[in-house]
Amino acid sequence: MRKKRFWVCLLALGISSVSVQLVMIREVMSSFGGNELVIGVVLGIWLLFTGLGTALGVPLAKKGRPERTLFLGHLLIAVLPFAQIAAIRAFPLLWVRGEMLGLTSAIGGSAIVLIPYCLVGGAMIPLAGSLLQGKDTTSKVYIVDTLGDVGGGLLFSLLLVYLLSHWDSFMVLGFLNLFAAFTMLSYKVLPVLCLLGFGMLAARPLNVSTLSWRFPGQEVILNKNTPFAQLTISKTGRQLNVLQDAIPLFSTGDLDMETVSHLPLCQVREGARVLLIAGGVFGTLEEISRHNPEGIDYVELDPAILDLDKLIHRSLSRSFVHVHVGDGRLFVKKTSMKYDAIIVDLPDPENAQLNRFYTQEFFDEVKSILTRDGVLSFTLIGSENYLEEKGLALNRSVYAALRTVFKHILVFPGTTHYYLASDAPLKRNIASLLAEREIITRRLVDYELPTMADPFRVDILRRLLSEKEALSNRDLSPLAFGHLIDLWLKKSGSPKTVLYVIVIGILGFAVMACRKDRLRFTIATSGYAGMAFELSLLLLFQVIYGYVYLRICIFITLYMIGSALGAFLSGRLNKTATWQMLTCDASLILFSALACVAALVGAQLKGHISLFVMQYVTIPGLLFLVAFAAGCQFSAVSRMARGIGAEITGRLYLSDLAGAACGTILTGLVFLPKMGILGVLISVAVLKGLSLGLNALVVLKRT
Repeated sequence: MRKKRFWVCLLALGISSVSVQLVMIREVMSSFGGNELVIGVVLGIWLLFTGLGTALGVPLAKKGRPERTLFLGHLLIAVLPFAQIAAIRAFPLLWVRGEMLGLTSAIGGSAIVLIPYCLVGGAMIPLAGSLLQGKDTTSKVYIVDTLGDVGGGLLFSLLLVYLLSHWDSFMVLGFLNLFAAFTMLSYKVLPVLCLLGFGMLAARPLNVSTLSWRFPGQEVILNKNTPFAQLTISKTGRQLNVLQDAIPLFSTGDLDMETVSHLPLCQVREGARVLLIAGGVFGTLEEISRHNPEGIDYVELDPAILDLDKLIHRSLSRSFVHVHVGDGRLFVKKTSMKYDAIIVDLPDPENAQLNRFYTQEFFDEVKSILTRDGVLSFTLIGSENYLEEKGLALNRSVYAALRTVFKHILVFPGTTHYYLASDAPLKRNIASLLAEREIITRRLVDYELPTMADPFRVDILRRLLSEKEALSNRDLSPLAFGHLIDLWLKKSGSPKTVLYVIVIGILGFAVMACRKDRLRFTIATSGYAGMAFELSLLLLFQVIYGYVYLRICIFITLYMIGSALGAFLSGRLNKTATWQMLTCDASLILFSALACVAALVGAQLKGHISLFVMQYVTIPGLLFLVAFAAGCQFSAVSRMARGIGAEITGRLYLSDLAGAACGTILTGLVFLPKMGILGVLISVAVLKGLSLGLNALVVLKRT
């Protein structure tokens, strides 16, 4: 009976924890803005306090009769997510409307909301392990917990995100945990569980009420979950607003699409062939159509955005508009079509996904599908009169990348900088060209253009961008993304000392978790390696193939399966635990070197066969092997450690999660933006080299 309870408890906990984690990341991004810095904060807090929870669960496991404590734990796991989601949505009510929220707000808000759930979930892991007896208890806990994580990732990413709102997803998970709580005790607790179940159903209308807290003063017309973000349409008076993760995409009456469309299309002939990456349904297609294009290929990542066309302009019904659902960069890489103009209508490189559209490699790919006189256009954050240090560094890194590819670059200054690049000379007399084509604008010619096209301003900006030699923004070294993070921290009033405190704090926690124990140090470094590898290889996949959400989900699930399989086979290998530990250390160093080679080669791939091999063999193969080695080592070390099952489980989980938290925080917040993929992989090799050397030295002393 206890074995069945063990399985039910950890599977329900794993499924719930991963699903709640994914939902809370999306909710936090909708309240604080979406970039890797915020995601890293949420994951770091989650791993950190889940690790602390496992340490707290050890003394509880020693008291005996863990079923009662696990019963209460499942009740809390069922109910807490509803309080979490309501609290996250209420945070915008605490700040001035329109205020840019910084890292300090994100850390404080996320920690307050996430800590209770993480502590409870972490404490339940060694408690569940105390239901079993035997030396291999920790290995079994690791395997079953990982299988639950796999189930949670697949359930949310393949079903819940498409079919249910976040609130309804929590209801499904809540009923799962009520069932798990029921298995812990007798039928006497059934009335309590039924009461809680009815309470969750009765609270369902709070979903809409809490959503309105995020948009004070606005009427929420539509809120829809997509695999990529939360899409919201709100109404203020007669104005419709479209927001993605609470970041404004469009408002009725917005005329920015005039500038985005007419500046590049005045550089090419009428009847041009145009490629538009994103933004089309918000009016850009309408403005492009005024130049009588031969055809427009419009690429949009999220199909839910295309559905908005019926509410706004109905541009997609035009015969010369051809819609492609998918990643814009992957389309550029694969298409055989030649274009006269390519317009990238995307936000600034606010995250690693967007940074890919501002790199030297992307510009090379764009040039290969442009006609001889074709033009590329995009926008970057700017300033009309004074471009401060961080914003200037961002623009310089992208400008340097452009200069390596195109002969002519023209940048129109303003609060937004409009970039044009071509191998043909570029024209500044936009007003006369529009007049020749009898195109009348509502704002561009009479309001924006006189300032933007002023020769004095254009030349000053050109000198600023080129007077100082800057490193190019690259796929493997996303400098523009790093500069934009610095700019966000500065504008939001978040001192960099906050970031330093986080890094020092998480490192201190990892050191405390190891406490001069080489076995715990080994597990901590493997936890770091696992997260660093996972983030680096997923970013490499993203750089090459784009944001293919379901495939990335499958790769993460593949990692979990690999770690579970490694732990399972570790106890069945005809090798000592010490040999397995040393071999896994050496293997992770080797995989670091192989991943560096894969990154260098992958960024340059273009052939269909090589792209296929990298996508389906190299990247998933490396992920699986790294996970297998980490899982195998965890199981081997658990057999070498001293103590009872619950103590070993708590200590090793604490070390593993501390290392993983370091991997998340350091990789996502520091190494990837500043050092790139190769820097992260080198850090893995260095840490695992220290682990291997320390363990080998101890073994040699004993022999």
